[in-house]
Amino acid sequence: MKKSALILSAAFVMLFASAYTIQAIINWKILSEKAQVKFKMQAHGQELIGSFTGAKGEIKFDGADLANSSFNCSIDISTINTGMEQRNGHLQGKGWFDAAQFPTINFTSSKIEKTAEGYAASGKLSMKGASADQVIPFSFEAPAGTDGGTFKGSFTMKRSAFGVGKTDGDISDEVTIMLEIPVSQ
Repeated sequence: MKKSALILSAAFVMLFASAYTIQAIINWKILSEKAQVKFKMQAHGQELIGSFTGAKGEIKFDGADLANSSFNCSIDISTINTGMEQRNGHLQGKGWFDAAQFPTINFTSSKIEKTAEGYAASGKLSMKGASADQVIPFSFEAPAGTDGGTFKGSFTMKRSAFGVGKTDGDISDEVTIMLEIPVSQ
């Protein structure tokens, strides 16, 4: 009887300890001041490159437990930077992002899967009052001996799916987004 109680107690302690360890591993804090969300597209015969700063949200990720991993992240439209203040203000206006009414771009994952190149997060991308399904391929690098890491990803989306700007031959509908999101525990 004592041996059974001891084994049961040991099993309970191990289960509790492992649950605590997993929780500590998968809750990542976004280092907003270092996070980079860049974009590029063709506009007026040239490549337009810009960025957003200050990514925020909740990241729960463990490569060994993808079923319980998730992303719920946002970026503030007012942080857009194309290198030209006047263009930044134009892009924040009603015809483009309408930042006054819709101040953030959001992504909420519904599933994360392992791929040959790394991982893929499927979910809803939302901006300007519209949402669309989006898959974001990404990698996660966490150097041994550190309490942090970096999520990196790249994907292409269509502005027209969200009513962002006009669609004409002078400005590309397709926009490539490049993410580099450093995190710590």
